[in-house]
Amino acid sequence: MSYGAKHGYRGYVSARPFGGYNIPVPVQGLVLRDYCAHHKLFFILPVNENVFPSSYMVLDGLVRDLRAYEGVVMCSIRMLPKRKERRLALFDTVLRQGCKLHFALEETIITGERDIPKVEEFLTLPQVTATKPRLDTLRSVLAAGEILTHD
Repeated sequence: MSYGAKHGYRGYVSARPFGGYNIPVPVQGLVLRDYCAHHKLFFILPVNENVFPSSYMVLDGLVRDLRAYEGVVMCSIRMLPKRKERRLALFDTVLRQGCKLHFALEETIITGERDIPKVEEFLTLPQVTATKPRLDTLRSVLAAGEILTHD
């Protein structure tokens, strides 16, 4: 792959539950694709995190080298590492490369250091449900795709 101009947003998905949701990986991919289309972002197929508890090996590997991408898009802020110092290191790694982090269900973007406090504040709040438009999107994807019934 040529590393000239940055192009597109790489998706990140996980089979582990997050934030009270247990969204199947194919549905997460569809939510990310819809989010990117709605925001006119070029979507690049997602990488899938290992299912081991507290494992962020795939996410760490993804953000370590983002020179080909404009950033990362994931379903939820609640997919981030639980430990604050680990999250802050991840944010720093992404931002130092001139990239952004998008969170589809919360309709939130980290574009610079000024955005980090609102994400951190969100994580200190009790469990909060996603915004109504995102839940409507998730419901429509499930209804239209019938993905959960395929073998």
